[in-house]
Amino acid sequence: MDGTQTILMVEASIVMLADLTAAAVIFKKYLSIRRKSILAFSLAWIFDFIFVLASAFQDVGWLEVVGLISLPLFAGLMFYGSVLFMGEESLGIRHGNLGKMGLMPVMFMFYMYATYYYTNNALWTATVAASFGISGVFVVGAGTLLWDVREIYHSAVKYLSIGIIFFGLHLVPAAILGTHTWYMPVGFTLSTVLIVEMAWAMLRLVHMDTFENISKSVPLEIDMSPGVMVVDQKSYIQLKSVLANSPVLAFIRNVSDIPETWTYYFVTTVPFERAAKTLYPTDLAKMVEISYRYMEKVSASGGRGVVVIDCPEYLAVYNSWESLMKFLSKLRDIVVINNGTLILVVEKTSFDPQRYSQLVRLME
Repeated sequence: MDGTQTILMVEASIVMLADLTAAAVIFKKYLSIRRKSILAFSLAWIFDFIFVLASAFQDVGWLEVVGLISLPLFAGLMFYGSVLFMGEESLGIRHGNLGKMGLMPVMFMFYMYATYYYTNNALWTATVAASFGISGVFVVGAGTLLWDVREIYHSAVKYLSIGIIFFGLHLVPAAILGTHTWYMPVGFTLSTVLIVEMAWAMLRLVHMDTFENISKSVPLEIDMSPGVMVVDQKSYIQLKSVLANSPVLAFIRNVSDIPETWTYYFVTTVPFERAAKTLYPTDLAKMVEISYRYMEKVSASGGRGVVVIDCPEYLAVYNSWESLMKFLSKLRDIVVINNGTLILVVEKTSFDPQRYSQLVRLME
């Protein structure tokens, strides 16, 4: 056994160990919290283990077939697990992401033609290249879906998403250049690094308190009954998905990922001359007026209005506490009278306990 083969065997052992560790630990987590996405991810790692094991015995014909099927199964379960994950987090899949998937069949055919043109090997193209190509499509899709929950799980899901996307992308040159003996150690080393990174990031993700306690801390069905909702940032992200197709009125500081159906005003002290929909933080009366007209209009049409304020902390910086409480009290009354819902986004730690309790009591 030469040096290259020794390195490949060591790397294959590392990958299989990472696969089995991830599969076992994640499945154990599934038994404790019963999130279906975890079960899908655990099975995905098992099939990656089978793929690597089968690749080590390429001389055995039926094992080669098992390997070529195992890789798409790994990719499909990763994608399915990501879809389940989005549902468990009460987050809808963005239409833009779904639209991009429509390009995949055409891109896959170009990829197949390019592989055959480069290798001039029809059998390789129809087997290895096809397996790698379709797997790459769904692995990249899984990573793209997971990227949308980075605001909830921060660096853990960012590392996982990036690792999955790069693993999917690396399958393209692996299929095209895989017929060259020089590429095997390069491609397998890259694959080893990405698999270990993905396994580490996924283990880190499933052990986060937020991930474990979702069934207890965040309801899967959010009660949107008339009245006032005081929610934290995590619940607000879910609410945006629930209200993605509703004509919501929002006074906000965070203007990213705002649904197109929302009418929003950016609360800021910067005088954007070209931006008509901005409000100064001390212009509380203007916010009340806008909310009143909005609620009247929605109520007259037989609907139920929803007003969102995601920046009470920012408003508290530029207004006295008494003025802010009067503003929120008046806004609450306008919404309640018109059978609407006021969503106040505030973290409990943003105010001292006494003020936070006063705010919550005022909104009851």
